[in-house]
Amino acid sequence: MEKNVSVPMRDGTLLKADVYRPEGTAKHPVLVMRTPYNKDDAQTMNYAHPTWYAAHGYVVVVQDTRGRWTSDGEFRPYSAEGEDGYDTVEWAASLPYAIPKVGMYGFSYVGATQWLAAAERPPHLACIAPGMIGSDSFQGRAYRNGAFSLASSLSWALFASQDSAIRRKRLDWLAEINASYAGIHGLYKHLPLSRTPGVKSELFPFYKEWLDHPTRDEFWQGQSLKDAYDRIEVPALHLAGWYDLFLDGTIENFLGVRARGATKLARENQYLLVEPWFHMPWSRYVGELDFGPEAANRIDELQLRWFDRWLKDDEDAWREEPPIRYFVMGDNNWEQVGQWPPLKAVDTPFYLRSESRANSINGDGRLSAEPPGEEHPDVYVYHPSIPVPALGGRSGAVPDLTPMGPRNQLPIEVRNDVLVYTSDVLTEDVKVVGDLRVVLYAATSAEDTDFVAKLVDVHPGGAAYNVAEGIFRASYRESLERREPVPPGEVIRYELSLGSTAIVFKRGHSIRIDVTSSLFPTYDRSPNVIANPGDVTEADFATATQTIYHDSRYPSHVVLPVVPAT
Repeated sequence: MEKNVSVPMRDGTLLKADVYRPEGTAKHPVLVMRTPYNKDDAQTMNYAHPTWYAAHGYVVVVQDTRGRWTSDGEFRPYSAEGEDGYDTVEWAASLPYAIPKVGMYGFSYVGATQWLAAAERPPHLACIAPGMIGSDSFQGRAYRNGAFSLASSLSWALFASQDSAIRRKRLDWLAEINASYAGIHGLYKHLPLSRTPGVKSELFPFYKEWLDHPTRDEFWQGQSLKDAYDRIEVPALHLAGWYDLFLDGTIENFLGVRARGATKLARENQYLLVEPWFHMPWSRYVGELDFGPEAANRIDELQLRWFDRWLKDDEDAWREEPPIRYFVMGDNNWEQVGQWPPLKAVDTPFYLRSESRANSINGDGRLSAEPPGEEHPDVYVYHPSIPVPALGGRSGAVPDLTPMGPRNQLPIEVRNDVLVYTSDVLTEDVKVVGDLRVVLYAATSAEDTDFVAKLVDVHPGGAAYNVAEGIFRASYRESLERREPVPPGEVIRYELSLGSTAIVFKRGHSIRIDVTSSLFPTYDRSPNVIANPGDVTEADFATATQTIYHDSRYPSHVVLPVVPAT
């Protein structure tokens, strides 16, 4: 092992790397991880230590990215990762003890460093293994359908600021950041967001920049991985999680390069693995559920076979692998298909119904395969000072800081500002595999507001575990590029993507849809007026009366991709 090896970039900046390699004089192919999270750690919360890969015949280079930890330069998220990644790959290929074939691995931001390097086409990059990374800088990362990704963005800003304060020798700032980080659950309600304690613009100006650009304007252009699909020339092994915030983006990356990759080699060698995991740590135990031994973390063994195929030319290591393998929750086993979504799944509508009112689990909301006739709409009131908490779900990065994974939803389903629609108890298994969406016909008294829909698996005995969720800020209904006020009282059709899933709702369970207007702190609270999210204070809060229609003219429903029983 060699510590703090200097790697020169084209502009003269020196980035530092640790190099692990097998003993002896033989040459070996190279694995590269480029991380802003400290090369000494090497993402070992989820992956084996680099020495494990070295023991299996690889030179492993783990590098601090520009402006982070031991590396020189200024940190600006994503901006230099393409060129720096190219230079690092080519430097690694030239090492005297290296076979000049390089692979890259890592997840989250470290997945982005792989994509951005691959888009620059370094000649000696042979393959990548990016995990859990989005496809777009705006949609799905900083925002989702206009709602700001508060929990993941704020927790990341505070975490990233710690190293920046140390580098500047500002221990007073570090103490303030650490205090804010420790009390982050109370901090989420602090307004305005642009002046959150502990977020220092001198250390991390990007948080306020994200807040200052709440539409997909020119600020976000050039930052999205999906803009580079046609420049990708190498095979990729994509890792996604059913409870990960970047689930949709990871699947889009897989499909995008498969369709538009720069080479036949790239287009024909994209592979997707979807585990039942959240962002981290990776385990059979996710949130409040145990998905069984088949969900255990075996990513290192899989990656070893992947790298043996492309870096050691061992075709048997990856022979006859399916393009897509996904974990089926409920049955807790694996299936494989050739395309996503699977052809065998049939989009099936289930309609929101009620006789009187669907407010809370005390109401009479039903989920039915039968379309509604003439029914009264359901009404609830949303005020941002008392938001509905997000229990679990798809956020990042760790479960003690942000809402993640499956959790029992009963504590929020007792609220009258949550509409609850539950199917009859199932007499047979219902298998759902593919993309989920909810169509709501809704009116609001406000000029802007949020609508949230959640798919829930109700177990015998009443425990209700979230499967997937979606949010939509009404002023973005026409475009992510501009906002338009909602005409008060007008019935508008909203389509909420809930992302993808694979689950068997077991016999004796029920299927449930919850509808409400906040998913806090996963996303910021809509003040019910059009305002810059960074500037909103409690003085801007307005009350919104929400009406959800479900009748023959306005049949609100969820579309589930049901796999017919064989």
